Order: sequence, then structure tokens, then C-alpha cells
Amino acid sequence: MKKILSLMLAVCGLLLFAGCSDSPKDVAKKYTVALVDGDLEKANEYSTERTHQLNALIIGMMSKNKEDVKKDLDESLDKINDCREEIDGDTAKLYKDENDKNPMILKKVDGDWKVDATK
Repeated sequence: MKKILSLMLAVCGLLLFAGCSDSPKDVAKKYTVALVDGDLEKANEYSTERTHQLNALIIGMMSKNKEDVKKDLDESLDKINDCREEIDGDTAKLYKDENDKNPMILKKVDGDWKVDATK
């Protein structure tokens, strides 16, 4: 009986874990860390296909000031935590403050949030 109960609990836990996906803020933070680390593959994992070319450009520009950028990483992650998040269907917007006219846009792709930068 204990084995069956343990097995059922394990299966329920796996199903619960599988149903959880990262929030838009979580994805934005992982994306930011990947860019700062210069990890193009990881940045592409957290962004839409049309953002991939931009990722390479951003990483190239950041590599020139890598130490300064790394120093500012914690502050950047805190700002993402403090962002106002608006979710409308498969689109999420992260606003850094009330006057933000250019929020970070995320789109849901195959059930996962992805950063969708166009500029």
C-alpha cells in the first residue's frame, strides 16, 4: 500500500511540475542573464525566432563592456522583478514604470513564454 501511495504521489508531482511553465518575468530574467553571459544559444532559447539575429547583435555590443554589464546585472534583475506585468492571451508586456512607452514584449510559443524584441 505504501508503494502504491508513493508512486501515486510521485506521478502527481511530475504532472504538477510538467504543468508549470516559467512566468514572463522569469523568462525575461533568464534571457537577460544569457545575454550578459554572452550565451547566444541560451538567449535564443528564451526568445522568438525573429529575435535571434538581434540577440547576436546585442551580445556583440555587450562584449565590449562585459565587466560593466556584469556589475549591473543584479540591478537589472531587480528591475525585472519590479516590472508591472500585463498578460493578454498569448502576449505579455513588462513595464519598468508608469511612463514606459516601450515595454518588453513576450509571446507564448508552443506553451512557453519567449522574449519578442523587434528593434
